[in-house]
Amino acid sequence: WSPMNTHIMFINTIHNNLSDVITRNYINITFVCRYPINYMVQQPNGRNMIRVDVRSITLNTEDGNFSVSMLLYKDEAFKDRWTTVPSLSLDDDIFVKVFMIPAHLTLRLERCWATPTSHPFGNIQYTFIRDSCPVLTNKQTLSVLRNGEGPEATFRIQMFKFVGSSYTDVFLHCNVQICHSGQSVCQPNCSVEDGFMRIRRDIPLSHTVSYGPIRRLVTDNVQPNLNSSGVPPVETFVLGGLLVILILVTGVFGRLWLRSRRFYPAREAQLTLSNIHHISEVAS
Repeated sequence: WSPMNTHIMFINTIHNNLSDVITRNYINITFVCRYPINYMVQQPNGRNMIRVDVRSITLNTEDGNFSVSMLLYKDEAFKDRWTTVPSLSLDDDIFVKVFMIPAHLTLRLERCWATPTSHPFGNIQYTFIRDSCPVLTNKQTLSVLRNGEGPEATFRIQMFKFVGSSYTDVFLHCNVQICHSGQSVCQPNCSVEDGFMRIRRDIPLSHTVSYGPIRRLVTDNVQPNLNSSGVPPVETFVLGGLLVILILVTGVFGRLWLRSRRFYPAREAQLTLSNIHHISEVAS
């Protein structure tokens, strides 16, 4: 680990083999590979296809290369992944896997959230994993399957929508922490008793890899069912006839009510005037 606990550092020294080619008696070459502990992973701004290829993060000079990716799958087996932008209804589940290559370290989800746009830091956000633990207690809505146990983390979340008819896309984002394999500190403790003991970490916002949106299936403009001839079924005509009859009956009763109200205000006014006249006579 680095002194500030912000990077993982690998240090190795290469020694020479004695030969007649090198005239020096001893060669000592030391190299260092440095990997930032924290990474942010998000779904990319793709409209036609989710690109599920592994994307490498190229670091500067002394840093090494490895990749962190987020993939979407169609079921809990995590074998059949989405290769196009998925269109899901609000009753469907989203199966997400976040993994790293090479797989010799341990990956932990620190925070995961959703936005209606590809910008991960917009004003509208919905956080569902915080401090490596699920925010939602209902396991039917959110279930963290693996986190901090190996080089991949998986969770299942039910499809949702943001308030507003203009929002049809959902983008997922996750802050990821990388630990040495076998470190117990990387395994989150999400018990209710220890909830107040969790420490919120500040995650650097650099090193971002991206994937595409999840589209909400809009069912507001569903076409009516047609039979094989392209004609609406009989039930449609029956309901239409009942609606016409209801409108006619309502119109008849409405007309009768208006005719009755035409004489009622006059009688009410006369009664009021008569009472006033009677009171004035008594007073005199």
